[in-house]
Amino acid sequence: MAKAFYLRLAWSNIVRSRRTYFPYILTTAVICAVYLLIGGLLFSDGLKNVPRGETAASIFAFGIVVFSVFAFFFMVYINNFIVGRRKREFGLYGILGLERRHVGRVLVWENLITLFAGVLLGVAAALVFGRLLFLILLKLIRAVPGSSFSISGKAYLIMLVLFFAVFVFTSLLNLRQVRLTSPMELMNSEKKGQKDSKFLVPVAILGVLLLAAAYYFAWSQSNAGAALGLFFPLALLVIIATNLLFSSGSIAALRALRANKNLYYKPGNFIAIGGMFQRMRQNARSLATICILSTMLLVTVSGTLSLYLGQERALTASFPFDVELRVDKGLTSDDIRAFDAALIKLAKEHGVTLTSDRSKLIYERPEDQEYTQENYVPKDAVFVEGTELIVFDRQMVFDVAGTEENCIAFVDGARALYADTFSGMSLGSTNVFEARQDGYALYGGLLFLGVFFGILFLAVTVLIIYFKQVSEGYEDREQFVILQKVGMDDAQVKSTINAQVLWVFFIPLGMTLLHMLFASKIMAVMLKVFQLYDWGLVLGCIGGCCALFAVLYLVVYKLTAHVYYRIVKR
Repeated sequence: MAKAFYLRLAWSNIVRSRRTYFPYILTTAVICAVYLLIGGLLFSDGLKNVPRGETAASIFAFGIVVFSVFAFFFMVYINNFIVGRRKREFGLYGILGLERRHVGRVLVWENLITLFAGVLLGVAAALVFGRLLFLILLKLIRAVPGSSFSISGKAYLIMLVLFFAVFVFTSLLNLRQVRLTSPMELMNSEKKGQKDSKFLVPVAILGVLLLAAAYYFAWSQSNAGAALGLFFPLALLVIIATNLLFSSGSIAALRALRANKNLYYKPGNFIAIGGMFQRMRQNARSLATICILSTMLLVTVSGTLSLYLGQERALTASFPFDVELRVDKGLTSDDIRAFDAALIKLAKEHGVTLTSDRSKLIYERPEDQEYTQENYVPKDAVFVEGTELIVFDRQMVFDVAGTEENCIAFVDGARALYADTFSGMSLGSTNVFEARQDGYALYGGLLFLGVFFGILFLAVTVLIIYFKQVSEGYEDREQFVILQKVGMDDAQVKSTINAQVLWVFFIPLGMTLLHMLFASKIMAVMLKVFQLYDWGLVLGCIGGCCALFAVLYLVVYKLTAHVYYRIVKR
């Protein structure tokens, strides 16, 4: 009977607080579906039949580990965010006679119901959209459709392990929070004033210095290896600086505005600046989180998109000739000429054409030459004469014209021909066709995974924005009444609060775009490691992703603002 009571109470709490719990369930469903799809692609037999499918599978193996870490901490963060807003409710339960352990049981049931509902919706979404996403992946990695997609039992198992860990950890945190606080403290927790740190200004200055240092090192990098090594330390520095600036820098800036008597002591400014103090003190952490998540989203999607779209440019830089064969040093010139003639014959059998253009050879290698493959010709190079293909220093270089399938078959045939002709010797070779397959499998998988991570970051960002709007709505409803009692009319009150909401809402967007501006240089330099030297393409991808995100951010603001104003106007 008692268990049924706690279950009914938990269910009624979820229904009554549906503005909070339903978005949380939907976000859980999104995270579950994405996680299940990544696991499904990792363990699916469908990728085993795809050319270079093992490359894409290795990307998903890495992605599932990283996604597990992010998903776990995001779910814990969101749970703490929700529970932190309900302290007065828990205190009321204690005053009405429920013991702390009883409140803890209600929280456990609520946690179980919401996670269970989210997982069910996520599994349904993964089953419905899994095959469609698999076909999109095949398109990205340029594989021939035909493989089937199914979610294996291993994928379900690791998904259940993740959410079971989330349930256990968040339940323990919730129980600890209720048990260590008295009912009266819980009732008054939302009314407690927040004191500013004595070190507010020094901390704000430290935040500015850390951010300036991160921006300087990000913008001044020109070496690809150094940029790759510095990227994650600089990202950590930006995260720390962002938190310091939102928590301390914003209050320090508001203090500076308040110190300007001519500006501050005006009716509109007095109310607006005074209200901003409260908003920034209460929302600094969530605003910093929105900014950081938004930056992570943009870096992930724009970086993987740049690599995917720049694949052909990278191949052009790495392969001035379509094929390079390295023949054994023990072969004579006659052997090479015979093999050259055999290659021409083999090309006709495979329906491809071989050409060698001497003008593509580089005789003097510039210091800033982007080619990573040594296709230049030293001054003392020895050419083999009497061949249709260019042969120098035991290298045969040429282009192949034909369908990609026939070209790959020709390269495989050339290796077999070499082994048959020269008693089992293996032929060293590099070619653009297999590199293209590897590249699209790698970068297509990265883009696919990057979009999934973007969905994760976006889902959590939207949920935090939504919760912030709802919580501010309830706080501003009381503020409306107070401001009207001191003599402000409805239009003035609405204008003041609108200005505050807009400032608070769009500060994270402005900071995110600033982060991306300075990140663009180090990202462009860092991508040179992957043979992508086109800064214009990287800037275009970053700019396009930022513009799309800004539009999406506005849409989210408009949708959540409706919820906010419905609460305020009650």
